[in-house]
Amino acid sequence: MTPRVSILIPCYNASATVVRAVDSALAQTFRDIEVIVADDGSTDSSLAVLERYHGNARVSIHAEPHRGGNGTRNRLLELARGEFVQFLDADDELDPKKLEACLAAFRPGVDMVYTNHRVCWGNGVTEKSLPEPVGDMVAYLVANNIAIHEPLHRRGPLMAAGGFDESLPCCQEYELHLRLAGSYWLAMTHLPESLCTVHVMPQSVSSNQGRTFSTKAGVLLRLLGEWGKVGPIDDRRSRVVSNELLGCVRQLCSAGRDEEALELFSKVQRMSPATPYPAKWPLRLAVRLVGPVRAERARIWLTRRLGSG
Repeated sequence: MTPRVSILIPCYNASATVVRAVDSALAQTFRDIEVIVADDGSTDSSLAVLERYHGNARVSIHAEPHRGGNGTRNRLLELARGEFVQFLDADDELDPKKLEACLAAFRPGVDMVYTNHRVCWGNGVTEKSLPEPVGDMVAYLVANNIAIHEPLHRRGPLMAAGGFDESLPCCQEYELHLRLAGSYWLAMTHLPESLCTVHVMPQSVSSNQGRTFSTKAGVLLRLLGEWGKVGPIDDRRSRVVSNELLGCVRQLCSAGRDEEALELFSKVQRMSPATPYPAKWPLRLAVRLVGPVRAERARIWLTRRLGSG
C-alpha cells in the first residue's frame, strides 16, 4: 500500500541524535506513514545506529554518496511515495500529533499547512511563533521564514518546482517556499501551535549568521531580478523585500562583513531610497550621517559600555 505521508530525514554524522528524530516520526498518532532516512555519506556511526530499524516495515534506510543537505533532500523526494511530505532534520523532532493536526487542516486548494516550533538551546526552550498569513502570500514569506520542519506539504507542487536549490549553503527552505508561493501554491494554512522542536547545535549551519544573511540577501536579490523580467514590481513586495535586505545589512555589519554590508546597502538605497532603516530613530540618523557600518559599530560599542557600567 502507498502511505499517505512520507517523513523525510537527511542524516549526516548525526549518530547522537538521529534515533530521536526517527522515533519522533514513528510516534505520530497518524499512522499511515513511511519514514525514509538518507545517510549523506556519514563518516561516523550513523548507519550502524540506524541498523536498529532493520525489519521495521515503515522505515527505510538509504546509504547515499555525500551530496550535502539540499541534494540529499532532493534524493529523499525522489524516494517518497506519499501524497504529503514532512521534512525532518536528523537532530530535531516532531510532536506526536504534528501530522494529525496538519492533515486535519488541509482543504481543497491548500497546498501547505504549517505550525510554530520551539527551539531547545541546551539551557532553555524558546517558543517561535509566526503571525497569521494575510494578504499577499509571497510578501508574507519574504518577511517570515517558515522553517523546514514546520510545514506539511503536498508532494505534487514540490516535485513540480524541482525541489531544493542545491547551490545554496543555507536558507534552502526560504528560497523554496518563495518559489512555490510565486508559481505553484494556491494557498497555505497556519496552525498557531508549536508541534516540533529544533535542537540548536553549536556547529549547525544556522549558527553561521554571516553566511545565512549573505545567502538570504542573494535569494532576495535574485527574486527581484526575476520579478523585474515580467513587469513592474508590486510596491508592497518591493517595500517588504527592501526592508528584509536592510535587515540583512544590519546582520552583516554585526558579523563583520563590512564590504558586503556596504554594497548591499547601496543597492537598496538605489532601489528604494524611501525605505527606512529598520532601527529606532537615533540609529537611523547615525546611518544617514556616517553609513551603516560605522553606525552599527558605534551602537555595539555603546551597548557594551552601558552594559559594563
